[in-house]
Amino acid sequence: MIPPSEIKELNLKDYFDIIRKRRWVVVAFMVVIVGGVAAFDLSSPKVYVTKATVLLKESVPRVTGKEGVVYSKGAPTRETQLTLLKSQSLGRRVAKKLGLISEFVSNNAPEDAARIARSLRRKVAIAIPDRKNEPNIIDIVVRGKDPLGITNLANTWWREFQKEDMDQRSQMIEAGIEKLQERIADTLDKLQKAERDLNDFLKENRIVSIPELGVKKEGLIEGLKKQRTALEKEIIEKSETYKDKHPQMVVLKTKLKAIEEKLKEETDALFDLQDKSLQYRIFKRETANYKSLYESLARRVKELALSQEMIVSNVRVLEEAQPPTRPVRPRPKKDISTAAILSFLLGVVVCFSLEYFDSTLRTSDDVEFYTKMPFLGYIPSAKKVLKEGELAPLVTHSQLSSQVAEAVRNVRVSLIFSSTQDKPLKTIVVTSSVPQEGKTVISSNLAIAFAQAKEKTLLLDADMRRGGIAKTFGLSTDSGLTSVLAGISSLEEVVVSTCVPNLCAVGCGPYAPNPMELLNSQKLKETLRQLEEKFDRIIIDSPPLLSVADALLLGSNCDGITFVVRAGFTDLKSVLEAKKILGSKVKVIGAILNNVEIEKDRYYYYHYYSSEEKKA
Repeated sequence: MIPPSEIKELNLKDYFDIIRKRRWVVVAFMVVIVGGVAAFDLSSPKVYVTKATVLLKESVPRVTGKEGVVYSKGAPTRETQLTLLKSQSLGRRVAKKLGLISEFVSNNAPEDAARIARSLRRKVAIAIPDRKNEPNIIDIVVRGKDPLGITNLANTWWREFQKEDMDQRSQMIEAGIEKLQERIADTLDKLQKAERDLNDFLKENRIVSIPELGVKKEGLIEGLKKQRTALEKEIIEKSETYKDKHPQMVVLKTKLKAIEEKLKEETDALFDLQDKSLQYRIFKRETANYKSLYESLARRVKELALSQEMIVSNVRVLEEAQPPTRPVRPRPKKDISTAAILSFLLGVVVCFSLEYFDSTLRTSDDVEFYTKMPFLGYIPSAKKVLKEGELAPLVTHSQLSSQVAEAVRNVRVSLIFSSTQDKPLKTIVVTSSVPQEGKTVISSNLAIAFAQAKEKTLLLDADMRRGGIAKTFGLSTDSGLTSVLAGISSLEEVVVSTCVPNLCAVGCGPYAPNPMELLNSQKLKETLRQLEEKFDRIIIDSPPLLSVADALLLGSNCDGITFVVRAGFTDLKSVLEAKKILGSKVKVIGAILNNVEIEKDRYYYYHYYSSEEKKA
């Protein structure tokens, strides 16, 4: 029982004592768990693990001269590479490489081939280590029973993955070449059309060289402009001397008119030539563009064809798988040591749980600390000392040198010292809080112990419902305490000598329908007074307090009550309720701890509380 914190703070020794007290729980957990782990490890096949580490790149072949622009379904990104690395198709490829799938099975039994590929795939785990600087590093982990087999599988897996990656890149390049060739054919058609259009334009306009014609026209226009300017200046000078109709003036004006008409004609011709020059440049530029694009595409096709022959995979192995030398499972030393630690901790937790929920009284300290009753002594279990045919209530008589007899005599001494010399405990009621705590055994052996001390002792059975004294000592059930209290028999008739010297006994007598009325009568007091005159010690066996109130009535007419507490059986609540029933009306002499398993638990060595707390 663990006391509440407000009553007692446990120290290190208390915890150690709890574990020692229930040490067999810890031992049981350790034996079962450690034994189970050891048996499992020794019977389990050895499992090995190996891994290959690869680096995934995301570069793709250039098809049109710009990185990343490809004529394919998509670039091999990290996600697509991981998908391929985990795919069943790669598993099928590896199975074929290892000879697990033949061409016949692959072509004629696709379901069997798929099953083999799935089985092989389940052995391979793709792990992504936590590397912030290099997230594209991947581990190919393989588990199995054969170290060489799993190593070969891991290395074959990354090699086939590398080949698959190269095949995909080659397919991408082939697809790009096909697209480029389509573009080249289309561009060539457009280039040829542009060249024909340019040639037709030159033929139609009878132009050999547009730039030369333009220069000549511009020079001619510039000369006509100069001639016009000179004539205009000369006309102005002559107009000061001659009239408009003067022959020289007429000649000059005629020349000026002819020059202006010629200038207008040449200017219009120049404008027409400029329009044709613009069209010529358009045809020329279109032809040059198609020619440049055609040459670029043709050059890229040659580059791709060359790169297809020198293709390099995006998968690079950083560390090949090596044959493992030690299995990862089972590992008996590690597993057994871990199981020992965990089972010990679990056993300790169970110990404290049992102790926490265990409200039974087990030790003298429990009795004194919780019930506040004086501890009179412990009585060991009589099972091991009894011989065949012997009765537990007579063990003090039949086994004088046994531990039980010695413990009963110690209780007798405690009872003697519990009273003063001027007022000895002459009538002692032995009771308990609940049935089956051994009060009849204790009262019988206690009476025998007093008798062995040369005291004239009487054992009185006051349990009128389930009395057991008559059966123990072979008394008649026709007369007893009930017949005396009912006035049917006299004391002399019911008091019987027993096989134990100095010990007499009185049975409970015949069944009484109203035992409480008999015990509450004046006749009981008179009977006890008469018995006190004849005997030195009277031990009264009474019913449990929580069952009936007989012990309360008996205790109020006797010198005191002794509680019997069965170790590990009686809970504290029952004892406190029984003690509460007695209140202050009856003197409680103390408590006897019964049925203690000395060799098993050594309860009397176990305690929670320090000597300073006991003195307090």
